[in-house]
Amino acid sequence: MDTDIVGVGSVGAVDPPAAKPPIEVRTGEERCVVREFQPDSSDEADDGVISEYRNQRKAEQAVTKQLSNSRYPCALYWETDTSVGSIHWNDLFEHLRVEYSPFLRAWKVVPAEDHFMFCSVYDFKQACRYAKSIQHHYEFKHLEIRSREGDIRKLVDHRFLRQSITESGVQFDP
Repeated sequence: MDTDIVGVGSVGAVDPPAAKPPIEVRTGEERCVVREFQPDSSDEADDGVISEYRNQRKAEQAVTKQLSNSRYPCALYWETDTSVGSIHWNDLFEHLRVEYSPFLRAWKVVPAEDHFMFCSVYDFKQACRYAKSIQHHYEFKHLEIRSREGDIRKLVDHRFLRQSITESGVQFDP
């Protein structure tokens, strides 16, 4: 993440919470593994394993609960070794916003469903640059860039959505 975000040109700032990767659910013949997503690891690696289940339904129930009780942004459900079947998002990571605060007289970058403010800066373009970095680092589904009046000027989708990773035929390199 951009280390310039915290403290430089901001009205006031605290350290942002630690970012977590997405969760991935991989179903094999005898087990269903729930682990932290690691794009460069093999399917057999036990790195970041959160839990294991005997069937996919139990894993899906556990992941739904994990998403609602944690700071994991989303869950990737793998259809094959190289193809994602679906993505489920944590409600807290649905929308990140750049919006104007008349009280602060500054642009702030905030999650729509949370009380945390990542930063507040006086310059609109700087706020947008920081917001894009935060969206990428924290895996927010959508970034809403709003006008001073509160209208949505631009909507930036997460890279998983822009790359349509759940569409038929889209594959990751193994």
